[in-house]
Amino acid sequence: MNLNSRLIPALLVIAALAGCAMPSAIKPGATTADELVQRLGKPTATRAHPQGGESWDYVYGPEGVETWRFDVDGSRMVRSATQLLTHERLYRVVPGVTTEAEVLELLGKPREIVRFRDETAWEWRVRLAPSYGIFVVRFGPNGLATGVNVLVDPASDSDDKDSGP
Repeated sequence: MNLNSRLIPALLVIAALAGCAMPSAIKPGATTADELVQRLGKPTATRAHPQGGESWDYVYGPEGVETWRFDVDGSRMVRSATQLLTHERLYRVVPGVTTEAEVLELLGKPREIVRFRDETAWEWRVRLAPSYGIFVVRFGPNGLATGVNVLVDPASDSDDKDSGP
């Protein structure tokens, strides 16, 4: 048996297992909460829904650029899968209107929280084609967003045209 005939099956098994551990591979309506935990591990955060069920967040920070939310119903079936760190969701943060709780609901747990004298800044690493950036939401003492910034991630190679991790 030559090296290629042993290597190819091994690579196929590794690829299949890696696919199972990817949040995008979770199929709402066909995956149970127990299967979700087997594939992705324990969620970073959970929130109970008043009408029953829960939201489970999987945060792939601080260097990752994805946060996934899975809604699990009362029968422990996954009903939805949402990637939270999308351009559409980032720009739903409105200074002077959006609260800390609403930002947490929109984007999930930040990778870092920095406190200043009059403000608090929450940060997420995000994909900004062709590179990566840091999305920052600043909050005043009243808990309302006071501003947003998008910074180029200094760890990102801006000459790299590949938007993948």
